[in-house]
Amino acid sequence: MRKKIYVSPSANRKNGYPNRYFVFLKENLAEYFDVLDADNEPYLTQGWALLKHSFKADIFLLSFVETIAFHKLAFAQYLMVRLSFLIMRLRHKEIVFIFHNPRPHKGENWMSRSLTKVQLLQSCLVVSHSGETAAFARALISEYGGSPDKVRYVCHPVAVAGDDGSVVAEADDGFAPSLKTRRSGRSDEILIWGNILPYKGVLEFISSPAVRVAGLNVRIVGRCKDPGMAKDIEKAVAECDSAEFVGSYSNGSESLRSKIIFENRAADFDELASLVSSSKFVLFPYLPGSVSSSGVLMDTLAMGGNPVGPAVGAFADLSRENVCFVYGSEAEMIEILKSDRSVNPGVLRDFITRNTWHSYAKFFADFFAGR
Repeated sequence: MRKKIYVSPSANRKNGYPNRYFVFLKENLAEYFDVLDADNEPYLTQGWALLKHSFKADIFLLSFVETIAFHKLAFAQYLMVRLSFLIMRLRHKEIVFIFHNPRPHKGENWMSRSLTKVQLLQSCLVVSHSGETAAFARALISEYGGSPDKVRYVCHPVAVAGDDGSVVAEADDGFAPSLKTRRSGRSDEILIWGNILPYKGVLEFISSPAVRVAGLNVRIVGRCKDPGMAKDIEKAVAECDSAEFVGSYSNGSESLRSKIIFENRAADFDELASLVSSSKFVLFPYLPGSVSSSGVLMDTLAMGGNPVGPAVGAFADLSRENVCFVYGSEAEMIEILKSDRSVNPGVLRDFITRNTWHSYAKFFADFFAGR
């Protein structure tokens, strides 16, 4: 009899866009398990959804549970989650804690720390998508008196054609055409894409005097839901484009001034695939300590991009795989962006082949097969 597995949170949100991580995960787990909530039913709160399913599943794959401490009805959700863990323990069911980031993007409080601790101690397996977070998890479990041996580093899976049908342009073998033969006609554009959030460092990047006089061609395509931040970004772009800036900061040389365009909108994946594959680099100017793994980074690789990011977390891991360029300083970042470096298509193709969503689901199937 196949075991029942529940993935939290649901891939759907009320009036929201489905999180593709959980869509792909559920679709591939279905080969090995009976997946509960396979239709991604919308739930008002993650806490209530977990409590409802705590009576039903044999295995629970949990992500971002600790972040409910910053959601609406936070304390009520906290109590529901604690009750869910009690029910799971009384039913002798197994928990996998997918530990994406050492700390929630919005910070920490006593509820988030409590939920992180209970997941680390009660789980039979802790999965992290960066070596840095895996090391952090091992240290934290040891501090709590648990066994650090249950922590595993598993590279964030990469979507290829057939996982979703819209992630990359399809080719006969399921890879993006740009992974077969790199386009010789790449532009000189530096692309930043995805939702614009404070931890992603976009405002800090375009406000930097060194960046403004680096002669870069930067295009930002992403929705910024914070009106104040969007206004600040637009102001920074306007300052860089002003005659005063050209005269005062770039010694009157137009060639030294970086050209920055901000498009405050969401782009579909067909457009993004074209933008990513034709851009010189895709930049992730994330702030220090803000992120460990990144789905946007993996999507960039699937679409044939040349990613550049800080030498931390998944960026550092992928740099060792030779599919990402990393920097340790602003000067090094600018040097990379002005260079002609490019990820080797063969190396990238091999990396994607080894890190598919199917192989990720099989990892869980193999783990639980012997239990």
